Amino acid sequence: MARKKIARGLPPFPSRLTFKAKKHKGAELLEILRDIAMANQQEEPQVFYPIREVARHLRVPVSTVSRVYDALEEEGILVSVRGSKTLLQGLSGGRHLSVLGFIGMPALTSSFVTLQDCRTFFIRTRRELRIRGFAVATVFYDRAEGQNGRLFSRIDKYDFDTVLWHQPDRAARETVPQLKDGGVQVIGVSDRWFPSIRCQYEVQRESAIVSILHDWRANDAITSVVVVRGIEISEAKEELLKTLLEEEGIAYEFKSAGDQRLADFLSSLAGDKRRAFIFPSTAAALFAFRAPEALAKLMSRARVLLSGGPASFPFAQVPDVVADLVVVDWQLVAEQIVSDLISRKAFDRAETTVFEAKAHVRAPLIQYAQRL
Repeated sequence: MARKKIARGLPPFPSRLTFKAKKHKGAELLEILRDIAMANQQEEPQVFYPIREVARHLRVPVSTVSRVYDALEEEGILVSVRGSKTLLQGLSGGRHLSVLGFIGMPALTSSFVTLQDCRTFFIRTRRELRIRGFAVATVFYDRAEGQNGRLFSRIDKYDFDTVLWHQPDRAARETVPQLKDGGVQVIGVSDRWFPSIRCQYEVQRESAIVSILHDWRANDAITSVVVVRGIEISEAKEELLKTLLEEEGIAYEFKSAGDQRLADFLSSLAGDKRRAFIFPSTAAALFAFRAPEALAKLMSRARVLLSGGPASFPFAQVPDVVADLVVVDWQLVAEQIVSDLISRKAFDRAETTVFEAKAHVRAPLIQYAQRL
């Protein structure tokens, strides 16, 4: 029987695209193609732009475009088929399968792109869901989409059975009641700060942070800590760090680069051997992307804690230095959640499953951080 032909209904590739930063074309191309794909998704799959066509059109290496397509496949937006064809996933594709359920995973785009732990959670959980017999789709969104029902409308198009929401934010608080009114089960997974809805799963990092602070005092006589701020500031996260540092009797201050060049700011911090540094997830992502050499130099001279887990180094070599890491076993998290979905334990609102992060002291960063 002849195979069903899938027509390419996408518009011509945009003729005018410019890259803001020559060094980070891959990262910008990933955002551009993700936006194009999401804007053109329909009910049924469509043939996506060939890799070589995109590379030729934008005058970038085929290898760069290929890596971006691989990333979009990991995100569940594209899928490769035999014959070197790439398809844009359809909104209703999961319903044609014999599956245990259709799971939706909303993902805040900025967090997915910049935070390695966030990205790892989605990749491991999606993979485990598919292996165990579920259909799954990721819905990327921006913070503003929670207003006026826009995000709900986008999620509602998929007709999910269950929505698995990692780190529910304000958009979740606006959207979840509407999903529940439509009969959709919602499961929350909390990590790092207070979620906007009740979560059945919670990642706790406090014990790991305390363990690292103990090591600082015992082995390096650390007496003061600088908590480095990124672009976004979480009051809840800062209050937690203040409490833990005060309980350990360690003096602390919060600092941001302000108008300084990021590399100059980091250079200005070093000098006191009894001073250590904490980089929450957004700060670690910012400096790993914008000032990787300066961050590596600081790590080689002082104790540095990445409290949100390893940071990715986009299009830069991961430095051969050590850091103190708060590490979550995301494969264990994924396996537990999927097992609970199968047994229906995930829908028990009376119980919260807690995953404890582990302290990895003086860990070789090259073994944990991703190079994108």
